[in-house]
Amino acid sequence: MENWTHDFNIGSMVRTANAFQAKRVHIVGPHKWNRKGALMTELYQHVENHPSITELVECWKLRIAGEIAAAQSQASAIALHVRENAESGHGAGMNDAVSLNEGHVTECAPSGMSMDAPAASGAENGNKLAYMTQLAAIDQRIAELKAARVIALDIIPGAVPMETYCFPKRCLMLFGAEGPGLSEKALELADDVVYISQFGSVRSINAGAAAAVSMHAWIAQHAAPQS
Repeated sequence: MENWTHDFNIGSMVRTANAFQAKRVHIVGPHKWNRKGALMTELYQHVENHPSITELVECWKLRIAGEIAAAQSQASAIALHVRENAESGHGAGMNDAVSLNEGHVTECAPSGMSMDAPAASGAENGNKLAYMTQLAAIDQRIAELKAARVIALDIIPGAVPMETYCFPKRCLMLFGAEGPGLSEKALELADDVVYISQFGSVRSINAGAAAAVSMHAWIAQHAAPQS
């Protein structure tokens, strides 16, 4: 939220973020806001304050970079473990897993996995499969992190309608204050600009409502319905 001036909208945003399990709510500008609209969800919803939109985006990108580095480190640790097992003779035929592993750690992107290892015991093949499964999951996570984008929600020329937009699994949504919308700097820092299609005589909705619509659009694409 960039410089929102209506306290109730901020509380509503925090409540909505909790409902849709957003990782964090970021408030750019003054720290004080009326917590009544949050209905106590601010007590267990991560809320961060930032002095500027530039600092927020930089902080978020550093967090994403850190998660990528952590995932790459985890993949390297698995590769080392497999290599040590192979060298110690605990798993004949594990060298293929190591060579495949090295390719994944370097490229850090999903790819097919070949199982050309010589015949080994069922237990050894089970270990290889477990390692490959772990690496595939890490590769997918890294790919998702690398696809993370900053998304500005605003109705401006060139913006993409939300109904046709494919939200990345990891994203930072930027919402501006009612009336002025997002600052030029926020729009400049965004990777994509998305708008909510509206058809009435008034082509704008409450900022808190717009945030709810946007978060639910992400949910519709990425979250499985609960039974």
